[in-house]
Amino acid sequence: MEKHFEDLAQIRQHFIDYLLNYDLKRLTFIPMGFKNHIFWNCAHALVTQQLMTYYLSDNEMLVENDWVMRFKKGTFGDQNVSEDDVRTLIKLLQSTQVRLRKDYFAENLSYYRPYQTSFGIHLETIEDAIRFNNLHESLHLGYVMALSKNIL
Repeated sequence: MEKHFEDLAQIRQHFIDYLLNYDLKRLTFIPMGFKNHIFWNCAHALVTQQLMTYYLSDNEMLVENDWVMRFKKGTFGDQNVSEDDVRTLIKLLQSTQVRLRKDYFAENLSYYRPYQTSFGIHLETIEDAIRFNNLHESLHLGYVMALSKNIL
């Protein structure tokens, strides 16, 4: 599993690089043909990871419920994002991937409630969730890359 945590750290670093390299106006701009912005994709990846790994293993999530409601599946990018939100997201992208690794190896996530993803992939174990999460975050990194080519 160590490789999956290394991959997650790399994906997260790409998200952080975008968050650090664009101003708030660019992070929240939704180009024609898109439903969300760069910030939403980064926050959505974080929230989804928390839902798939902590919520489905009956552990307390490391993000506030407000973030879950704003960035879960089915939400859309809004313009109500502050500089504080950007700073918070950067910290959470860093800390939650470190904590996930720690909690996994401490076996704090050993119970897992099976879940069927919208991709049609059935998650039976925390290992399935961690592997699928990297696929999901990579998909949203791809959206961030596309958005970055279409912002002001």
